[in-house]
Order: sequence, then C-alpha cells, then structure tokens
Amino acid sequence: MSQRIHNIYFHLHTVSGIAISIGLFVIFFAGAFSLFMDPIKDWEQEKYSESYAEQASSTANIDYNRVVDSLQSRGVELYGRNLNFHFEDKTTSLSLSKSVDTLASNTAKKNLSFILKDYNLIEQEARGRGRTDSEFSLGRLLYLLHYYYQLGKPGYYLAGLVSLFFLLALVTGVIVHWKKITMNFFVFRPKQKLKTVWTDAHTVLGTIGIPFQFLYALSGCMFGLGVLVYTSSALLYDGEVKEVYKVMFPRDGEQALGAKTDIDSYDFNSFYNQAEQHWDEYTPTAISILQIGSTSQQFKSYGFGSIKQKFVNQGELVIDTQTNEIVRELSPYNKAYSDTVRGLMYRLHFADFGGLGNFGNALLKIIYFLMALLTCFVIITGILIWLEARNKKNIPEKKKRYNQNVGHIYLAICLSMLPITAAAFIFTSFLPNGPDRELWLNCFYFIGWLLLSLFFWRKKSNVFTTKYTLFFTGILGLCIPIVNGISSSNWLWLSLMQGNYNVLIIDLLWLLLAALCLYAVKKSNLKKQQSKPSL
Repeated sequence: MSQRIHNIYFHLHTVSGIAISIGLFVIFFAGAFSLFMDPIKDWEQEKYSESYAEQASSTANIDYNRVVDSLQSRGVELYGRNLNFHFEDKTTSLSLSKSVDTLASNTAKKNLSFILKDYNLIEQEARGRGRTDSEFSLGRLLYLLHYYYQLGKPGYYLAGLVSLFFLLALVTGVIVHWKKITMNFFVFRPKQKLKTVWTDAHTVLGTIGIPFQFLYALSGCMFGLGVLVYTSSALLYDGEVKEVYKVMFPRDGEQALGAKTDIDSYDFNSFYNQAEQHWDEYTPTAISILQIGSTSQQFKSYGFGSIKQKFVNQGELVIDTQTNEIVRELSPYNKAYSDTVRGLMYRLHFADFGGLGNFGNALLKIIYFLMALLTCFVIITGILIWLEARNKKNIPEKKKRYNQNVGHIYLAICLSMLPITAAAFIFTSFLPNGPDRELWLNCFYFIGWLLLSLFFWRKKSNVFTTKYTLFFTGILGLCIPIVNGISSSNWLWLSLMQGNYNVLIIDLLWLLLAALCLYAVKKSNLKKQQSKPSL
C-alpha cells in the first residue's frame, strides 16, 4: 500500500471515528443495558407486584372468547378495531386501535389499553403497543435511547447513520492497523508514554471486539437505514415505494372494512388452536384480531417454530374468520432469502438465539453486555489517542486548546452516562407506579446527565472526569443491590433461593460493574503514587 493510500485510510478512520464517538458510545452503553430490558422491568416492578396478574402469561392460557365478552359487557365499541394481545412474564395487556369506521363515535376513534387480571380489565392510558405510563421502566428508557427514539423518527435514522460511519471506521481501522495487529497483538506497554498506552489498548481490545462490532455496525445500518434501501428499490416497481413495502412488510387489516357481524358467532379459541397446530412444534407468542366485528375480520398469530429445525424460525398465520381460509402464511421452516436475512439480523442483534435455556440465555446476554462495555472502552481510548496525537509542540497553542476542549466535552458527555445510569436505578427503586412515571424518569435521567456533563466539562480535566465518574459509578453500583433489598426485601440470597433470577441478574451485573470501576480507580491511584519521586 502506498503512503498516500495509507494516509487516506488513516484520516478516514480518524475523522469518522471522532465524528461519531459520542453517538456511538451512547448506542453501545444504552444497548448493553437494553439487552436486559425485561429483567430490569422485573427488577423495578417487584416492588409493585399488585399491578400484575398472579398467573404466568402465555398465549395458551387465555380464553379469547371470554376476553371479547368482557370487552362487550364493558360497553367497548369493537367494530372496525384491531385487538392486540401483549404477553409478558407476569402480565397480559390488551390494546385496541381506533376504529377505521368513518361513522364511528368519538369514543371508538381513540386507542384503548387494558391490563388483564383474572379476566378483569383494568383500563390504562394507551401509549401504543400495549405500553402504559405506569409500566414505563428504566430499561425501556435505555432501549429507546439506544435508537435515539427520544428524537422521533429522525433519531432512528441518525442511529443508522452512526452505524454506517462506524462500519467505515471498522473497515479502515483494520486496513490501517493490520500490520500492528499481527505484530503487536500481545504487546502492552503500560510504562510508556500515554499515547502508546492508549494505542496498545485501542488496537488489542478493538481487535478482540471486531466480530461483535462488525455485527452491530452492519445490523444497525440495516435497521436504521433500511428505509433508504426500500426507497431505492422502488425503481423496480415504477417508483412506487408503497409497493415495495407491501412486498417486504405486508400490513395487517389493509382490506376494506366489511359490514357489521355478530361477534358472538365466532369461536376465537378454535382459530387459536388451528394456528397452533398448523406447523409442527409451533408456539404462538402474539395474537391479534383484526377489524373485529366485521365481515373482513381476521385472526392473526405470530410465533416461533422449533429452534432445532431452523435458527430463523419466526412464523405468521392470518386466517379469515368468515371463510376459515388462510389469508397469509409465513412458514417458520421455509423462508424467502430476504426473510431469512432480516430474521438472522434480528436474532444476532438482540442476542436471541433461543433453545439455550435460562442459564444459556443469561450467559449469552452477559457476554454481549461485556463486549458492549469493551467497545465503549475502545471508543474512549480512540478519543484519548486523538487528543494525545494533537498535543505536540508544533501545534499552535490556540488550536491545541480547542482540541483539548473538544476532548473535555466528549469525555464529559460519554463518561457521565455511567453515574447517571447508576443513580437512575436507585431513583426508580423509590418511584411509585403512576401516570407520571415516564415523565419523572426522563426528567431525572436526561436533566441529571446534562448537569453532570456540564459539571465535568467545566472542570477541564480528563483525569478528574475519568476518576470521579468511575468512582461515583462504583459507589452507586454497590448501593443498588442494597437499595433494592431495602425497598423490596429482595436481597441477593433471597432472590437466589426463590429462583427470582431476573432480579438477581441485575443486582449481580451492577456489583460486577461497580467492582470494575472501583478497581480501575484504585489502579490509577497506585500508578499516580508510584510515579511520584521518593524523598
């Protein structure tokens, strides 16, 4: 490779890496905790178990006829709506979309959401996809932050753009550092100058995480920028983007609304049984009744086949309840190429391999969690290398101060995520369920993050920022299991004895993270003491 081409790749790697460093850190740090979104919700909601159904939820445990009767007896107008069932570990919720009937009343044109408890319907404020304000969890907040959903749809596309630049940084980084990777992979020189230390750490740890990072860069591009691919694919359909979406993502209930019909004449349980028995070892996990109460009514089942037969094993069946004919059938075992690729990306991205058992699934997510944190460290070392490389004598003082200020801002924003996330876990332990739960959590997290970032930026010291963000994260992380024990009586040993592993894993993760942070602070203090001249 000529020196000119090497320099081009080097600058591409540096510029693309620095440009996305904050956004990428946020994606990976929030994504690490998003892997445990359901355990985090259980960890929080153990304190408010009275809002949940006592029985475990599954599609097979529901009498769908009885649920529909309960809605009718409650006076809910069903005609022209989609009834969706949402199943979680300890609760079943229902959501009713607004009616597509143009003559429907104002009440029927509003979304509704209910918690199902012993077939009693507890109405909640509808928030989409069966979620309510009172159910909003810190895990959900971090999951949304992982995709920048707080910024709306532009945020989702921005996350895809960050993934694209990350992919560019990965490829150019491998090209530029290939010789160093092969020659210096086992070399670590902690007693050399700072730039050498950060370079060694960045190269070695970055190399270890390349498969993991490449997977997330590629799948992140696919999710966030897929809209661009589908838009360009419209050239194959005479410029009609809608036609592309119809092929790639068939939508439910797009047919014209039929006339009213007697809902009581349908046996929805029989449609469920028909769907469950349609494929061998098929388990429905999501149920919808589309355009309910009309002659265009459909029963939709989404679920999974046997993971042993097919790794990408999502299946979908839509039945016309009038004719009992199958309207749409997506087999979990025989898939088109596009469905296989999309399903594979989803499984790899969300660490959803299936068939591993509770212990295997937890272990896999912990590995993903640690790899995500390792990637965060690689991002930080990249920033520090960039700063050290621009701290030379031949660089004008004004430009040097500018570079240093950029470094202070970057590190302050990134590293402040650690203590504010730990503090948010403590805050949510004492935050009661209620309609303002989402508002309070968002205010605490984002305002607290802003204030901490401003505080550490004003200190103008990367050493101070690094040391005290890690120190406070360590202290708060150690407090999290204690606070959980005090607020819910779910102490570590009780969670283990009772088999409450979702709660246990969150406490253990924070103990591990706290230990790593405090160990890093201790080692940095020892090095500082050893570097002082003896008297």
